[in-house]
Amino acid sequence: MKFLFAFAFYFLPFVFFGQESITFYFENNKSALNQVELVKLNKWIISNKTSKILSITGSTDEVGSSGYNDTLSQKRVDYIFNKVKLSVKIREDFKSISLGEKGAISNNKAENRKACLLYTSDAADE
Repeated sequence: MKFLFAFAFYFLPFVFFGQESITFYFENNKSALNQVELVKLNKWIISNKTSKILSITGSTDEVGSSGYNDTLSQKRVDYIFNKVKLSVKIREDFKSISLGEKGAISNNKAENRKACLLYTSDAADE
């Protein structure tokens, strides 16, 4: 019973606040998006002028040293943040999360080289 209460208490805010996410993928050993992903980001920016960004989480694959991957994932977060900060609102409780290779949950290395942007739609955050 405690588990159900804790589960509901943790996840209920996500339901009520209408949080959404979008993921941008990076090439191996890169902290800047390729042209395809950059177009995706720019389209997202245009479509989300009234949204508010809650967090950006960066991760890498497990190739390279752990320290290097921590730095690389933070650079990915910073890259996305710098692209959106002048066009989309950032919530006061914004979180920058760098997981490094700890975020590598897929067996496909390319799926682990990413930055996930969590945001609320304009109507959900008012």
